[in-house]
Amino acid sequence: MNENPYKSPQIPAEPAFFRDMDPFARPTWVRWQMMVILMGFTCLNHFHRQSLPAAVSVIMRDCGFTKIDMGWIYFSFLLAYVIFMVPGGWLADWLGGKRALVISGLGTASLVAATGLCGYIAIPTLAFAALLVVRFPMGLLTTSLFPAAGRIAQAWIPFGSRGWANGLVLGATTIGVAAAPTVFNFLSDVLTWQLACLLMGVITASLTMLWAFHGRNSPAEHPQVNRAEQELIGAVQKSAAPPAASDFGRMLMNPSLLLLTANYAAVGYYEYTLFYWMKYYFSDVLKYPEQTSRYFTSVVALAMVFAMPLGGILSDVLVRTWGYRWGRAAVPIFGMLGSAVLLFVATRVQGQLAVVSLFFLAHFAIGLCEAPTWVAGLEIGGKSCGTSAAIVNMGGNLGGLFAPVVTVYVADKYGWNAGFLVASLACLLGVVLWLGIRLKHPATSSND
Repeated sequence: MNENPYKSPQIPAEPAFFRDMDPFARPTWVRWQMMVILMGFTCLNHFHRQSLPAAVSVIMRDCGFTKIDMGWIYFSFLLAYVIFMVPGGWLADWLGGKRALVISGLGTASLVAATGLCGYIAIPTLAFAALLVVRFPMGLLTTSLFPAAGRIAQAWIPFGSRGWANGLVLGATTIGVAAAPTVFNFLSDVLTWQLACLLMGVITASLTMLWAFHGRNSPAEHPQVNRAEQELIGAVQKSAAPPAASDFGRMLMNPSLLLLTANYAAVGYYEYTLFYWMKYYFSDVLKYPEQTSRYFTSVVALAMVFAMPLGGILSDVLVRTWGYRWGRAAVPIFGMLGSAVLLFVATRVQGQLAVVSLFFLAHFAIGLCEAPTWVAGLEIGGKSCGTSAAIVNMGGNLGGLFAPVVTVYVADKYGWNAGFLVASLACLLGVVLWLGIRLKHPATSSND
């Protein structure tokens, strides 16, 4: 009998589980409370990243900064984020997701507030130096956030719903990105941008304290989780032991993890290309009116809000029907193929409606890839899932780090269609990389 070696065990959906149980012994819903708090963390994190770009004109005026100064301030955050990403993931494994999130949350809260205080420094040179000093460690402290959140989701969510849950946590980042221009500018108009930073620091600290009191590493540690919920999740142990140094070396020798990291670099390159240059393309290349360009950019960005959870749902469904390997791989493969084709066509059609619709669909297609790729990175790592996810995330951010520079260089030499064509080609390379990735079901992997 030819049996699919990658096919996962059939995992019943939660509603079927409910029907088989005594109605008075239904599982509690603490696991989804954990996910909501994680969504708050990721939403606020990307809100903070976009706050300075949202109010950049006012900040430059108040502090006497140039565009180059602001570029270095942005770069200081990204540099620390990329350099310390893997140590941040290892820290999440070593300390556990709960403590890592508390440290990241309180540290980020204090540095967001400190960003506002830097705005009161009257001498531009000192204000610039102070912001560099503040934003670099803020990037460092952010590194453990997503690995820790992924680690918590692995412990709290049944295998058959992990894609969906991680899609929600990742999708919340796009809410923060979309909200920052409107909300932070509103707060800046009412309070000044300095006080707006202080307020956002207080909000972040408050969410962190909620997590400190209510969050746990695993269901077995939480007093409000009943036995039915533990059985549903399959949680019978407390959090795993700290990772050994050999785990990291094993991951670096894992070809599938390295290919997945390279694939995520292609995803990051594509996403950052649109993130940094889409508005410019609408307003300065296609010559759309300024307000129209802003509106189109916001509409396209919203595609990710819906695409990330949907990609996770589709992956969970396909794992049950196609088996583990192809269930995780199918959504990213087709998503990246779709993204490549849609972006290529979007830069060659005429008419505002056609252009923005194709950009929206291209953004939607790449958003479908996020949750399955992230979950695969977590599941490859087993008990050291924070470290493995950090390695994959470092790849995504390295791709993103090069995207703004490479895109504009190619555009200057060969035109903007060519600049976006490179992003499409990166997606096609990502598809090829997925074909070489060999995923093992977590239930049979020795990594666990």
